[in-house]
This record gives sequence, structure tokens and C-alpha cells, in this order.
Amino acid sequence: MKKLLLAFAFAAAGLTASAQTASQATPVAAAKSQAVVKPQAAVKVQKAKSTIPAAQRAIPYSKELQTKLGLNADQYAKILVVNTECITRKDALKGADQKKAGGAKEIAQYRQEQYKTILTPDQLSKLKALNAQGGAKPKA
Repeated sequence: MKKLLLAFAFAAAGLTASAQTASQATPVAAAKSQAVVKPQAAVKVQKAKSTIPAAQRAIPYSKELQTKLGLNADQYAKILVVNTECITRKDALKGADQKKAGGAKEIAQYRQEQYKTILTPDQLSKLKALNAQGGAKPKA
């Protein structure tokens, strides 16, 4: 019985030691393979995000503003249009590889100008407070 338990213990120790090194010969090779996997995962996430239409990506932020600012149906519809336009513009910037700060600033300025025409002064002050907290920043 002791021999059987001893044989089992050695087998278990040997199998677990070989299980850790079976796929990679050295730790350097393991690190290289992990470095290659991470960029591919990031590319997949970016491709998945770009396949979702701008209108669908604008809905969550618009609904968040609707609940936090108390928008009526007309205001919500207008905010949704503005957010969709901003996301479309940002996608165009990314597609053209023009990640200039000026382009993003122009889009943010356009969004703020449109919000000023749609929202009431009270809602604008609530939006400024939310943005100061970081709770409702535009995702476009």
C-alpha cells in the first residue's frame, strides 16, 4: 500500500511539473507568445466596435443623459441625432488616421453648441456638473 501511494505521489508530481512546460520550452518564448496575443485581442475589440453602427453606439449615452438630465422625448430625439453625428465624425477621423486634437476639439465644440440649443439652462448646469464629476462624458 505504501509503495502504491508513493508511486502515485511521484506520478502526480511529475505530471504537474511537465504540464507547466509542455507548451513552451523557455519562459522567454512564453513571454513572446503572450505579447503577440495581446495586440490581436485589441484589434478584434476595435474591429467589433467599428462594425456597430454609430446610431446604436449613440443610444446608451443619450439614454444616460435622458435619465440624468430629465430629457423629454423631443429633447432625447435631438440629443440622439447630435450624438450619432459626433460618433460618425469621430469614426471618419479615425478612418482617415487623422487623430489631430483639433478635429476632436471641433467635434466636442459642435456637440456643446448643439446641446446649448436643445437643453434648458437647468439641464445645462446639470450636464456641466456631471462632466465635472466624470459621470457623463461623451463616448464619441
